[in-house]
Amino acid sequence: MELHTLINTVYLLSAVTFVLGFKLMQYPATVRQGNVISAVGMAAAVIVTLMDARVERYEYILTGLVAGTAAGLYAVSRAPLSGLPRLTGLFNGFGGLACGLVAWSEFHAHPAGQGLFGGLLLWLCAVLGYLAFSGSAIAWARTQAWHMSGDPVRFSWLHYLAKAVLLLVVVTGIMFLRDTFAPGAYRYFALFSLLALLLGALIVLPLDSAGIPAANYMLNGYAGLAACSAGFIFQNMLLVGAGALVAASSFRLMLVMCKAGGGSVVAILAGSFQAPSGSK
Repeated sequence: MELHTLINTVYLLSAVTFVLGFKLMQYPATVRQGNVISAVGMAAAVIVTLMDARVERYEYILTGLVAGTAAGLYAVSRAPLSGLPRLTGLFNGFGGLACGLVAWSEFHAHPAGQGLFGGLLLWLCAVLGYLAFSGSAIAWARTQAWHMSGDPVRFSWLHYLAKAVLLLVVVTGIMFLRDTFAPGAYRYFALFSLLALLLGALIVLPLDSAGIPAANYMLNGYAGLAACSAGFIFQNMLLVGAGALVAASSFRLMLVMCKAGGGSVVAILAGSFQAPSGSK
């Protein structure tokens, strides 16, 4: 069997394990099996990806793998059982950060020849990834009361600031798409990346504590869409499928959380874009 065929076959089987794992995670009695099956599928996908002939250097990959594994194990070992869902939300945010860095790396390596569609994918990957990271980090910090209050932050002008930041993200994205090889393209890429980080924080800050769990699922969905965009960039169908699966399941869980808690889906999605009924 050729290496390319082997990789695609393992990718297909890994996608099956993701779907099966998500299904098993719906029930308390089988959630452990679902996690194990999904983890095995992910490990297999990572191993065959490293076998790709285009991967020439392994030292940075192995360094990141060891450091990430050690940090994850340490964080989980220190967290109480009740805090694991919040910690999972933070880990999902780091997935968004990884997508943002991947977008920058691809743009840095191939600034020319991206075209309109390629530039749009880079913009989506970076904006959604950085937004998911900053929003997840703020949500985790608020629930942990870590150097900040868990109370919602609501000012009369906050929704104006959020709308202005969103507009600037779109405008800088359009300027970037006009010519990804232009001298100013780097500047626009940096601008909409920083603005996306700010936007993620602005979305989460006005939410009350009851809305944070649903917001975590929403942010996880954004990270999934960022991964899906990265899959299109690298023409990796497993990443496209896994990202789409994460996004769809996360948005579905957000709807379930809102329904169970009696919250408003619009309030979660809009965040600070809505004018507050009562402001500080």
